[in-house]
Amino acid sequence: MYKIFKYLIIISTCFIANSNLYAQSDSPLVRWTPEGMVVFIAETVFSDEYPDNGKVAAIVYRKSGDETEFTEVAKVQMPSSWIEFTNRGGADLAEQLALDFEMENVADLWAQVSEMRNLEHWGFYAIIPDLWRAMGFAFFDEHTLELNTGTVIEYEVRYLMDDDSLSELIHSGTSLVGWKPSISPPVSVKQLERDDMIGGTWVADAEASPDVAFARVFLQEGIHNEYTQLDELIMAQRTDSLIIYNWEFPAEPERAYRAFIEPLDLFGNSGPRSDTLMVISVDFDNIPLMGRVTSQPNASGIHLSWNPLPNKPYLVGIEVSRSRDARHSYVVLDTLAVTSTGFTDTRIVPNLTYYYQFRVVTVRNDLDLPSSVASAVFENVSQPPMVPSGLQAIHEGEQIRLTWNPVEEADLFAYYVYRSTSAEDSMEVISRAITGETTFLDDSEILDGRTNYVYGVKALNHNMLESHMSNMVVIRPHREVLPAAPVGISGYGEQNRIVLSWRDVSRRDGAVTGYHLYRSDSQIAEPVSGTHPEEITGLLRLTKEPLRSTGYVDIDVRPGESYTYALTSVDLFGVESSLSSFAVFSTSTPALTAPGQVTARYINGRAELQWNRTHQENVTGYYVYRRLRGQDEAVRLGRIGSDDTTFTDTQITSGVLYWYSVSVIAGDRESPRSAEQAVHIR
Repeated sequence: MYKIFKYLIIISTCFIANSNLYAQSDSPLVRWTPEGMVVFIAETVFSDEYPDNGKVAAIVYRKSGDETEFTEVAKVQMPSSWIEFTNRGGADLAEQLALDFEMENVADLWAQVSEMRNLEHWGFYAIIPDLWRAMGFAFFDEHTLELNTGTVIEYEVRYLMDDDSLSELIHSGTSLVGWKPSISPPVSVKQLERDDMIGGTWVADAEASPDVAFARVFLQEGIHNEYTQLDELIMAQRTDSLIIYNWEFPAEPERAYRAFIEPLDLFGNSGPRSDTLMVISVDFDNIPLMGRVTSQPNASGIHLSWNPLPNKPYLVGIEVSRSRDARHSYVVLDTLAVTSTGFTDTRIVPNLTYYYQFRVVTVRNDLDLPSSVASAVFENVSQPPMVPSGLQAIHEGEQIRLTWNPVEEADLFAYYVYRSTSAEDSMEVISRAITGETTFLDDSEILDGRTNYVYGVKALNHNMLESHMSNMVVIRPHREVLPAAPVGISGYGEQNRIVLSWRDVSRRDGAVTGYHLYRSDSQIAEPVSGTHPEEITGLLRLTKEPLRSTGYVDIDVRPGESYTYALTSVDLFGVESSLSSFAVFSTSTPALTAPGQVTARYINGRAELQWNRTHQENVTGYYVYRRLRGQDEAVRLGRIGSDDTTFTDTQITSGVLYWYSVSVIAGDRESPRSAEQAVHIR
């Protein structure tokens, strides 16, 4: 294992034993940094004056991208003077060493530095990249800054020996341009806030951050200024499961700051930034207390007052708590604006002692101790309870369920439910004292399904003071009341209509507003009293909407037919009564008339009759009649079909006078005979 990086890990305490940031063989470590690729040479520097096991220098070779051959890019040795050391590492490093070593003489300082040829001599400086460059522990390849991100760079290191030969041992390593370290974003978990100091703590998953070593801090004062990067880095401290970043910074009192950190690996590569931490330079354990708190009972309850708090932006409210025991069990009543100077507690029971605590609430809201205390006793002799709100009524079967919102008053004793049949009528109490609930079921037997009921609720406190009436609700129970049924139907039938009438039921039942008429085309037995229309087969309703009159003309009828009628009444709630008694009415049948234009004549030894075809309905044929002189009644000769309009009589005798007539047949009905026509037989 390559010792140089293992030593860096031990010094910085920032890497775990299985870190992938140091080589797993004797090859030099190659890593990407913001200053280009760095190639670690050895933990001991080489020079002609101080060879190490014959090694006086390290020769670095490079191959990048599509190149197939290695090219020598550097010869690395220990600096030969303090000037060269300063040129390599920079003036800041040189000045810091002079301060730490407490040496102003350059010769003495160089003598000290030149003796520190092994990395383990440098202590904490061993993790500073400027020292690696200045002493020659590592080579920084600035040429790689010009290459595209993702370019593969390979290096080989061989050692120049004191006999000018190159060692056969070759160390090699590979990395990518722009390589990113494995660092998890830190999350803030705690603020440090004092009058003259601010700070915070961030944490991250240790397993997800094997590369992290330090963090930069960016600080903003107020909300309008820009973030500034602080000069000093903070060390990333490692536990078994977490990376912890602790930061402190001197600050002026009562100032607001925002800060976030940017993790870095040992080589200056940055990881994802943390969330932003907001801190205020205020000692929240020592904020102003409330002064001159007083308590005084009044008509509404107990009024508490205090002196105004100072106008500080980090003070956000005043929390008021109450208990019946001065020692414990305080319950928060309210959180008031920080500008408040008074509070009235109305949710109390008279004649009891109450204890109050006040706590000044800050933006941190983490003060546990009370800022002030007070106590008082309230006697309520004039203030009634608040009015119950949100009263609602719903049907629960044939009963009425009432619910309302609770009255949040500690002095509340009970609720009472009131009922009336009109908002103008006086309300009467219908409930017992209702405690512990806000519902009531009205199951009274007197509830009428035709009545709208008005309900209200009042609250009563322990001093028997009663609230005003709540909002009122109106509801009608689902209790069906059948209207009075009609007694019967009167009427008569004509040829093409049946005229019906009945008595007005509303004279007996004022709720009746109309009637439904039913009919059957066949005979129906008289129903049992209280029968509803749907119980009778073949009974059809003629009316779509209830009739408002007491009469009806049925024109959807046929002549000579019988129809059965019944009637129901309908009340203003749409409830329909049982059926009236049945009534049967028939239409009349039109009379048949004799055929017209009947003629009779003698021709070729027979008598021949003719008549016009009749156009009457349901005609099935004709009867032909004949009468002789001296006969009172004509004799029927025969029946002719409805399609024939002629008849020939061959049963005649010469010299006799005959009289002929014709009638129309319709089923079992027959019309009168036509006028007789005489024929003399020659």
